[in-house]
Amino acid sequence: MAHSRSSFDDLVEWLLLQIAEDEMKARTAGGQAWRWKVLDQPTQRDALVRADGTVCADSWGADRQETGFRGAEAKMFIERFGPDRILADCEAKRRMLARLQTLARAWWTTTRAADEARSIIREMAVPYAGRPGYRDEWRPDLAVRALRVASS
Repeated sequence: MAHSRSSFDDLVEWLLLQIAEDEMKARTAGGQAWRWKVLDQPTQRDALVRADGTVCADSWGADRQETGFRGAEAKMFIERFGPDRILADCEAKRRMLARLQTLARAWWTTTRAADEARSIIREMAVPYAGRPGYRDEWRPDLAVRALRVASS
């Protein structure tokens, strides 16, 4: 018997893609700590540099091939979410998602525990809700309402 894809399967797949996108950006940014410093050549400007001296972005907003970021975008992303922290966060999210999927689908899991695992996965997707492909049906508050209606 063929297994049809559910909205939950779509959510998990979409969430994994969002995590992969974050990881790719962090790896592109160098996967290591950056710091702002003043460069004197060719003219004085603030620049975001890797420990090895590679320039990611500068205060002039110049594009840098090695990151794909524009200056202001790189500064905001890297200062707030250092690449090393994002890489660790992506790995932790993948591990949690795998454990929750197991709990949501295991034959030994109670219906309540499976529903709770699915609910937590919906919560994990909330920070990405503004990205393309997010569906309103995945919103945790809508899922809770649907469960209440189904159980009454």
